[in-house]
Amino acid sequence: MDFYKEIEKFPRVRDVIREGLRRCKKDDIDIVFIHGSEFAVPIFKILTRKKVVLQYHGSDINHPARSKNIFRIIFRSMADAIIYNQKKMYDNVITIKNVRKEFHLNAVDTELFHPLNDDKKGKLAFISDNLDRPKTLKGLENFQDITIIDKKIQVIPYEEMPKILNKYETFIDYKVADYGLLLEEMSRTALEALACGCKVYHNEKIIEKLPEEHKPENVMKKLYSLFYLVLTGKEFQE
Repeated sequence: MDFYKEIEKFPRVRDVIREGLRRCKKDDIDIVFIHGSEFAVPIFKILTRKKVVLQYHGSDINHPARSKNIFRIIFRSMADAIIYNQKKMYDNVITIKNVRKEFHLNAVDTELFHPLNDDKKGKLAFISDNLDRPKTLKGLENFQDITIIDKKIQVIPYEEMPKILNKYETFIDYKVADYGLLLEEMSRTALEALACGCKVYHNEKIIEKLPEEHKPENVMKKLYSLFYLVLTGKEFQE
């Protein structure tokens, strides 16, 4: 199965949920992994009786209106575990009962994202609707020889992203969220750019190499340990 083309068949949340419920009918599905959508947690818990792990990685939990919403709090409390990729998110992951919460870094698909050529020139940045667009664009004005791609206008299939990133020498990882917060952690796209051999400008520093802790084998090892705990109630012993 072509994974990236498959997931792009379902751009709307309700279609993702329907497809997820269909797949959960198979006996080989033990855990449902939900990205940011608290409202999907009770749907899968009640209709599938599967274990659910809820993941946060940005504005889906940093925004106070989402973090403190009583309905989101109740629904996220139904998860069997919650993971987040920025340490400062911990205080925002509010629950009404003791749910296991773990800090997990983003993994990068290094089979898809890897250097394709050495002829990289210029700088690249992305903007999207979940940002404070005027403030982000204002900050990007400080960079010369930069190409800015607006994801609202130019839709790039995920599997095509390595070809785009490999054209540029430097990825500018500058984003101001729509609630005014300058994102301190490297974005997933920045990590993917590093895997493609690009340099990344982030928080006034130039980073030239994908950190070991973001490599998939290291991230997945920790994640599988959590899955084992969720399924068995026991800590994984190597």
